[in-house]
Amino acid sequence: MFVYFDGSAPPDPVLRSSAILSRPLGPGGRRGVVWSERVLPAAARADGVSVFFAPAYSCPLSLHVPRVVTVHDMSFFSAPHDFGMIDGLRRRVLVAASLRAAHTVLAVSDFGKREIEALFPDVRGRVVHVAHGPDDDLPPPISRPAARAALGLAGPMVLTVGAILNRRQFPTLVRAVGRLRHQYPALTLHVIGENRTRPLLDLSRVVADAGMAGRVRLEGFVDEDALAIRYAAADVAVFLSDYEGFGLPVLESMARGVPVVVSRPPAMGEIFGEAAIVVEPRDEISVSDAVERVLDDVALRADLVARGRALAARHSWQDAADRTWRCLAAAAAS
Repeated sequence: MFVYFDGSAPPDPVLRSSAILSRPLGPGGRRGVVWSERVLPAAARADGVSVFFAPAYSCPLSLHVPRVVTVHDMSFFSAPHDFGMIDGLRRRVLVAASLRAAHTVLAVSDFGKREIEALFPDVRGRVVHVAHGPDDDLPPPISRPAARAALGLAGPMVLTVGAILNRRQFPTLVRAVGRLRHQYPALTLHVIGENRTRPLLDLSRVVADAGMAGRVRLEGFVDEDALAIRYAAADVAVFLSDYEGFGLPVLESMARGVPVVVSRPPAMGEIFGEAAIVVEPRDEISVSDAVERVLDDVALRADLVARGRALAARHSWQDAADRTWRCLAAAAAS
């Protein structure tokens, strides 16, 4: 198996396998379309590649071998306000062309499969549902007391993980948690993820306007060790969004034993609703009530943790890899 990189290969232990040949192509830093349409196809042809897997939305259109492409969501169609005009147009054009060029399209949720087929009826019959699994390479969880001590926590901790986008309702989450500040004077909200809102949202201003200054920790991107500590310390994780293709941080929270509040719109409510409290993402009162229920009700917390772990156990990257491999083998034999 050949794995191609724009620049040097990352120091990932998986790449040390004797079955994988890493191919750094050039010094890196080239624009994506130039690299994927001019540099990568030439290397793949020279290596005699018989089937090509593109794991993120688009495949090289000028490489004429069977291609399998994973489309994680259709946000650039369904939530265009999260993208700049040129970036959104580029994504829509490339993904549309890749869907039509691919032998097989992998969708990460049943909702995603339905959405792709609704937007592009001509690809029906070529879309396969291959779900994500929870990360199995995070550091082992430390004890809850140790995690809370490491973060300096004196009260309940609410956690959310993922890039901050317009559709993920950051202001609603802050206001919802803010409604609980009098019941829980030491409550804190930890926000893990980069600010990618368009136009750029002043997160600190949102926090101040909600009366939550000093109670919200805007932590940006954190490494895996830091993320494991935050999962271990959290009392509840909240994920609000008007639209998602899957919701991987929800699955990872459940796998780590954190009770979850999740929004109803697809695909998170559909995938995770059986093991979470489901809310409308713009209703700060219902979000606040849901968080309060988890913090106050020990039996509910235990039930959510048990159901979340059971749901997460039904997902695995090994299963995703096996399903993907079968699709690649079928494409290669076509």
